[in-house]
Amino acid sequence: MELEEILYEELIAFLPAYLTLKGNCTILYTNSGGIYEFEKTTKTVLCQLSKYYLMDLQATKKYYGDILGLKNLVPIPFNKEYIFIPVKIRKPLCKNDGSMGYVSINHIKKITESNGKTLIHLTNHEKIESLSSIETVNRHIKNGCIVKKLYEERHNANSINEYDFYEEYDKPATKGDIAILINEILRIKSAIR
Repeated sequence: MELEEILYEELIAFLPAYLTLKGNCTILYTNSGGIYEFEKTTKTVLCQLSKYYLMDLQATKKYYGDILGLKNLVPIPFNKEYIFIPVKIRKPLCKNDGSMGYVSINHIKKITESNGKTLIHLTNHEKIESLSSIETVNRHIKNGCIVKKLYEERHNANSINEYDFYEEYDKPATKGDIAILINEILRIKSAIR
């Protein structure tokens, strides 16, 4: 299944996994309960998602990382509904395998601890085991909530300005507007002569 098709089911987590005879892959979880094996690394999936959402991943990480005071493990906002936090899932076997997966903060139901492992309960009733402590996961969620708020404020400001523009210029012209236009036309006409 292609990544784009999986996104229609509402992606809620993508995690690194070693799969038999396939190697370093990614498991994708959707809100509708789908669990898909993707024969690409988590890093590749992250890059494909950033392309799909037309975002510059490095610039986004730097912008929000600077605000949060983080160089690594920065939450990724693909849009206002898709804010993904990094979560440590495994110990890598090789140098470039990567240990981090990503989970949507909007789809985390609760965090619990069991047998020394942190469990992230998702809205689709799946549980993800994390190697990070419960405090670390909660800190990532808090950072994700900050990024979500900043993202919404930044994009709402643009939307409001655009809305105000169309609302203002969708009204009929008044006599005052016409008088200003006549004066401007006369000024341009005299400048041309």
